[in-house]
Amino acid sequence: MKTTEKQCTCSGSSNKIVMACSGASDVGFLSDKVARSFQISGKRRMTCLAQVGANLEKVINDFKTKDLLVIDGCPIACGKKILDQHNFTNHKHLVITETGLVKGETPANDENVNFVLSKALELE
Repeated sequence: MKTTEKQCTCSGSSNKIVMACSGASDVGFLSDKVARSFQISGKRRMTCLAQVGANLEKVINDFKTKDLLVIDGCPIACGKKILDQHNFTNHKHLVITETGLVKGETPANDENVNFVLSKALELE
């Protein structure tokens, strides 16, 4: 999938949002690209997971009313852990390495973005 950037809006009225743990590994980069694919397609609005990690109470309260999808690259699951610290219960969770892709061996190319995107769409 070609990723033509749309402006990322970290706030807005969309009820369906996606967050990614954009870690330094290849699968972290892949999780970010998949989240951006959701943003570009209009299926979900990409938001910044760091807002939750920064304890922005207004944002946290707003996100708790949304349909969330958090994408983690690896089983450390930093994204999910950030949500868990704030008692989020309204989220779906995808770990890229649980789809058969291997950390350190998975380029963030279009083929892998499309594969992970298809796995994420199965959660919809």
